[in-house]
Amino acid sequence: MKLFQQAVTDENDIYVYFEVIRQLQPSSVLDFGMMLKRMGALSRQAMNCRISQNIRLDGVDLYPYIELPIYQIVYDNIYDMKNLPDRKYDLGVMLCMSKSSAFSVIDDFCKHTSMILFDADEEFFLNYFIQRYPCQEMKLEERTFALAYCNR
Repeated sequence: MKLFQQAVTDENDIYVYFEVIRQLQPSSVLDFGMMLKRMGALSRQAMNCRISQNIRLDGVDLYPYIELPIYQIVYDNIYDMKNLPDRKYDLGVMLCMSKSSAFSVIDDFCKHTSMILFDADEEFFLNYFIQRYPCQEMKLEERTFALAYCNR
């Protein structure tokens, strides 16, 4: 998987990332795939939206071999799935992910988050999540996103 194939440029993806965090006001977010890195953001801001420094924003880096020191500042902590801390995050984000990069970690990711924001336009993700967790659908223009509630 090449980085340019996973870059995030869709305005709806970027908007929903920030808007869901703004509306839910979680105290902690676990960002699988590090959206801010993949969208090329150099801070916790994009499209006139921002994530407060009061929110613990930890990332799971899918591209650790691409070292950009700015993300040590943007994210509070950066992990890989093998070394996640023993804690529960209020919100997990799993947007713009390919099936191959996310499939093997979804259940483990749910163990670390109370709810997960995901791209429901991807049939695989939608089917996987709705068979296992209560979900709330969100529409944005012609796109569908959803929140899966991992605490049952």
